[in-house]
Amino acid sequence: MSIEDRVRRVLEGAIAGEPPPRTAPLAAVRRRRRRRPVLAGAAAVVLILAAVLGLVAIRQPDRDRPLPSTVPTDGWTTFTDATANLRFRYPPDWRLERTPEDAPASYRLVPPELARAPERQRNLVYLAAGTRFWIGEDWFGTTSLGRLPGGQAYLRVDDIGDRFRRTTWSVDWGRPCLNDDRRCLPRSVRVDLSEADSRLWGRYQPVVATIVRTLAQLRPTAPSTGDASLPACQPGQWRLVWPEEYAGPRGEQGTAIQGGVQYLRGPRCHLRISVRLTVEDAGGQLLPVEGNPASMPMEMDLPIGGLPRQSGSWVIGVTPMWRFIWDEWCNRGLPRATLRLSADGGASIAVPGLDPAPAEKTFGSGCRDRGRRSTVAAWP
Repeated sequence: MSIEDRVRRVLEGAIAGEPPPRTAPLAAVRRRRRRRPVLAGAAAVVLILAAVLGLVAIRQPDRDRPLPSTVPTDGWTTFTDATANLRFRYPPDWRLERTPEDAPASYRLVPPELARAPERQRNLVYLAAGTRFWIGEDWFGTTSLGRLPGGQAYLRVDDIGDRFRRTTWSVDWGRPCLNDDRRCLPRSVRVDLSEADSRLWGRYQPVVATIVRTLAQLRPTAPSTGDASLPACQPGQWRLVWPEEYAGPRGEQGTAIQGGVQYLRGPRCHLRISVRLTVEDAGGQLLPVEGNPASMPMEMDLPIGGLPRQSGSWVIGVTPMWRFIWDEWCNRGLPRATLRLSADGGASIAVPGLDPAPAEKTFGSGCRDRGRRSTVAAWP
């Protein structure tokens, strides 16, 4: 069972027995408009704090500002995992348990109030050693970027619903080395705080945020962006790729597309490009969408940074990817569009847009014009 699956099971268990919500929180999270045929999941250096906690005002840290903390850490216990190059601290009256998981090492962290609660209601901590890029598919909620006191960049996602609350920190843990060995892929640390009970949330959310702040490396790593001293990659060494899938980050009102770079040939090199998305009509003219065209930078070493394939499918999440979100894509006056991706050196691919007025009732046909502006932007 994957870590994400366990988190979903915790959320489902935490809200069991409550009155039916206006919208089922998990059923509403539709991750795909097209089914991914095979996902070769890559083990992550992932730390998940899935707490049975509730709602307080969550302060959004500004980009590149250290994560704030008001909880004193005097006397806290230090936990170290040399394999994961990880150290963090937690309150001395909390219990750290090793749990059986698919990953080589997995732990559960339980506050004293929940020590005797059923497993589904406990504060859960999972740690798995492996590889994963720190920016993944956390489409849902409000996002912000920042840095830990040690300098590691993180992406924070706050997803607050009627019956559950979730805050996720995904931290850039660098690369252990800079050669082309697959063991040198980028690492990450992920912290996930989830709960339905507002009283417990208010009590423990500041503590969990402080635990995140104590995350530290045991030894320095190379940057996840690679070795900038390598020769620059030439256009014939790579191409843009789209794994032929969409995601619904705002239900049916938004559509997200993501893809990467495929390494083709040639010596090891460093790629630094800007990827641009344009939303066009059938004649190639820009549609009147705010932010159109949108762009984002990408930086990596090739071949190791190229999007890999396994069992005939692209492996998502282990290397840098381009990601864009088009909100309110089916407003009146917007025809079926072409989403064109282009990059420095002439690379270009066309992605067919969704039909705002399909002839048959299909997934994605529930989008409607709500009188809000149609916008396109890079994510996050």
